[in-house]
Amino acid sequence: MRTPRYALVRSEPVPSPQPVFRVGEDGRVTEVGTVTFLRGGTWADLGGPDSRFHEGLPPAMAFAAPSGYLGARIARAVAAEIGVPSSLRDWSDDHRVKFLCSVGSDVAGSLMWGASSFAAHMASRQVAPIAAADIPRAYQDLANATSQTGAGSSAGGEQPKFTCETEARGHLIVKFARAGTRSSEMLILEELALRALDEAGIEAAPARYLEIGGYGFLEVERFDRVGRFGRRGMISAGAIDDELFGMRDSWPSFAQRCEEAGMLGSSAVRQVLVLTAFSELIGNGDRHFENLSLMTDERGRPVDVAPAYDMLPMMYAPVGGSIEPELRLVSPSFQSLGARPEVWEPAFQAAHAFWTKAAGDDRLSRAMRKISAGNARQVAEVVAPLLPAREEPVDRPR
Repeated sequence: MRTPRYALVRSEPVPSPQPVFRVGEDGRVTEVGTVTFLRGGTWADLGGPDSRFHEGLPPAMAFAAPSGYLGARIARAVAAEIGVPSSLRDWSDDHRVKFLCSVGSDVAGSLMWGASSFAAHMASRQVAPIAAADIPRAYQDLANATSQTGAGSSAGGEQPKFTCETEARGHLIVKFARAGTRSSEMLILEELALRALDEAGIEAAPARYLEIGGYGFLEVERFDRVGRFGRRGMISAGAIDDELFGMRDSWPSFAQRCEEAGMLGSSAVRQVLVLTAFSELIGNGDRHFENLSLMTDERGRPVDVAPAYDMLPMMYAPVGGSIEPELRLVSPSFQSLGARPEVWEPAFQAAHAFWTKAAGDDRLSRAMRKISAGNARQVAEVVAPLLPAREEPVDRPR
């Protein structure tokens, strides 16, 4: 007989329990459980072995809560409506719960919390996507509105962006910058990097760069959305690591921990290693634990690595939004990955293709094209000792 456990249920920040909803890939909404907020943690009742107590928020809620540039904008927008601080830096778990259970109808992943968020989601289905003819005006208006309101210092210099749904490309995260600037070049490079990964057989989010009204826009398709109303489950490496491991050290170490815990298979681990190697070869040092995610099944369990996103040579990105770093050759580190041909070969193929295409892309400045050509030669030279040996053809006597 199991010993009963008791905990004091809280009535703040929202009444308990709150319903949990999941939106399937077919767009159907199902109530899958409840969450109860206690003194000292949260009880997530999802039925059977998936029900458990969490100190703080369950990983799925921690992941879905506002963060980064978009999160800072959201905090400003909802502060008066739901009674939370306007600065995201001042939010506690109570504020995150209040947001998720009140107005969290369009968060990342497939879950929603609270009857109010569910009702808002159902109402949002009546909103029409942006027609192709309306995109120029809509994007300019969204960019101007974002620039005017700003996200505050809590954004930490992150790339300005907004979310939307278009008739042609579905649900998008749209990053933007003034055309002709280093920041807009970074958007072009991100488009090229994601395309190079995809063409090398490494799943990446589809992206497209376009210029409208003095702005450069990068449309990145959301892989947690399917069609108009369908959704896929996902969770960040950070949310998982905080709950299970508490390390947040490196992507390869995280992947190894997930494999040892039976959460990821060897092919998924290899994909994380390839993404790490590719990042080294393109000068992307921005490998924090929110830039790597896992896809989840209907029960919220990780099953695979999410498509790559936020892949670009951050070593060239403006610092603080205005200071442009020197354009110098990439200098990859090999310490965390070792000599693994099965990792370095696909990473090299994608990185070399990326730099080669960047070198010939007229949308980039002459200086950026020149350094890209140098980087194509650089990565070919430094990675050569790690690639599989090629057998030289033998001339047979006639």
